[in-house]
Amino acid sequence: MKPREKLINEGPENLSTEELIAILLRTGSKGQDVLKTSKLLLETFDNSLVKISKATINELNKIKGMGEAKATTIFAAMELAKRFLKEDRSGKMLNTPEKVYEYCLDMKHLDQEVVRVIFLNSKLYEISFKDISIGLADSSLAHPREIFKEAIKNGAVYIILVHNHPSGDVLPSKDDKILTQKVKEAGHIIGIKLLDHIIIGNGFYSFKHNNLI
Repeated sequence: MKPREKLINEGPENLSTEELIAILLRTGSKGQDVLKTSKLLLETFDNSLVKISKATINELNKIKGMGEAKATTIFAAMELAKRFLKEDRSGKMLNTPEKVYEYCLDMKHLDQEVVRVIFLNSKLYEISFKDISIGLADSSLAHPREIFKEAIKNGAVYIILVHNHPSGDVLPSKDDKILTQKVKEAGHIIGIKLLDHIIIGNGFYSFKHNNLI
């Protein structure tokens, strides 16, 4: 049974990743069927959708059997997935570290440190978020001035600071602790409270739960 027919008859949850990608690719190429092309795509990126989502159109185009049309289709599908995740988490109550971690799962796979600020209303519902800074593989810089400029612009009552550790180690560094204290103090003066600082890696670390806020 072809992947498209299988999806219609059995539902998408019963298709392999290879088969789902084959549906997007639609057709094979000379001497290579569509499932083989799909398999090559997955193998090229270590069977990781995360790695495929980071690929350029040029990198996708180099895979045997892909071509520009198929490469742009995969590229567009990955972009739609990213936008779905962003829309799905919009307006959620973020009143626990677990919810913040789930909200920011996309940061777990980033190659560089990113400092993200989540803006909340008085009932702890998300207004929006912004990635304030992007650093090197193991460091990032953020300043309270930039953070609270955006917080005021968004009408935030509370903020949550989030950043990732590409190494996977979620324990805070000295600089992490210094930044947290600076943001906490600035928020106290401005009247926008820092609720928590979450570090994302292999799991997460909450400053609030560890009595550091």
